[in-house]
Amino acid sequence: MDIRSLVAENAEAMVHWRHSIHASPELGFKEFETTKLVARELSSAGIELRPLEAETGVLGILKGGQGRGPVIVLRADMDALPMEEETGVPWSSQNPGVMHACGHDGHTSVLLGAAKTLAALKDRLRGEIRFLFQPAEETLYGARKMIEAGVLESPPADYVMGLHGSPLAEVGQVAVLRGPVMASADMFTVTFSADGGHGAYPHRTRDPIVAAGHFITSVQEIVSRQVNTLDSAVVSVCAVEAGTAYNIIPKNAVLKGTIRTLREEVRGEMEARLQEKVEGVAKTFGCQWNLDFIHGIPSVSNDDAMVDRLYRAAGTVLGNENVVDPVRPLMGSEDFAFYGEIVPQSLFFQLGFVEPGEPIIHLHNSKFDFNDKALVPGASVFCQFVWDLLGNGQ
Repeated sequence: MDIRSLVAENAEAMVHWRHSIHASPELGFKEFETTKLVARELSSAGIELRPLEAETGVLGILKGGQGRGPVIVLRADMDALPMEEETGVPWSSQNPGVMHACGHDGHTSVLLGAAKTLAALKDRLRGEIRFLFQPAEETLYGARKMIEAGVLESPPADYVMGLHGSPLAEVGQVAVLRGPVMASADMFTVTFSADGGHGAYPHRTRDPIVAAGHFITSVQEIVSRQVNTLDSAVVSVCAVEAGTAYNIIPKNAVLKGTIRTLREEVRGEMEARLQEKVEGVAKTFGCQWNLDFIHGIPSVSNDDAMVDRLYRAAGTVLGNENVVDPVRPLMGSEDFAFYGEIVPQSLFFQLGFVEPGEPIIHLHNSKFDFNDKALVPGASVFCQFVWDLLGNGQ
């Protein structure tokens, strides 16, 4: 079965879908037009649409004609970012202040192409394929919404698989790792409080800004001195709010930041260590303190057996030399992690889009545009993976 040739028959359509979606980007939970486009194309391929208790998002169901078998969920995200586009391409965003700077237009088009191809092979497949088009990945809450809507149930999913376009690999390649591949993401807000006073007489009050400054320095010791050097962790203070004038010591200093880890054991220690730092600094500088710690999303981790399957499938359609090891995990986060918590046999891989010899424009850049040449390779990997699992009886 020449899967890649079958996928290539939909190449022109995939490019058309991507350009249409790119020109009409929509923010998380507002992907109304994208939802309509996806639902329309799935229906035209004879794929059943399962109703979801959500305003945006689509779940297509394809049941193989060869009878019962495993259930695999293929997932793509659909939302854009609140950015002004500066690509200058003919299909540039028509929605001011919103653009597809993370490649979700490409992800959606890849999965649509895979759905069209697999629908044509329906009678030669067993089991069930679910095509999940998820809203609001950028908010890190879209996956939870889909899980609550039952996309992994009735019957329970056996496998779940997703991808992300990546500057870590060239177009025509995929990159995959075993174990942790993307970090967990937790957030915190720290507030130091005192009486406030005149900037000329700091000895008459306590200064929450000084406390905040020492906290920013001190908190870095968590990673450098309290986390095993062989483990990865990041603590970043990303916002500081304090004061209104040049001569007034304010009553409050508020700091906001993020914590990223790859291992749950490390993640579980971070809140307590952060609180120790806040308490110690507050006591030293005579301030009151408050810590609001928000548990966000877990790390994305790949199942070993799924990675083995990916190597075989991608090797078949792309060539073994085009399945590469990205060397290290990413400290960015992805709400795909929530699916992996429920379905242990999960896989998240990177789809290369870099043109050899060309400058790399990274994700979340106002000049980023997903490479159309990556559409067929991405859909081919999805389809070959499913064919190996549900078509060949492996």
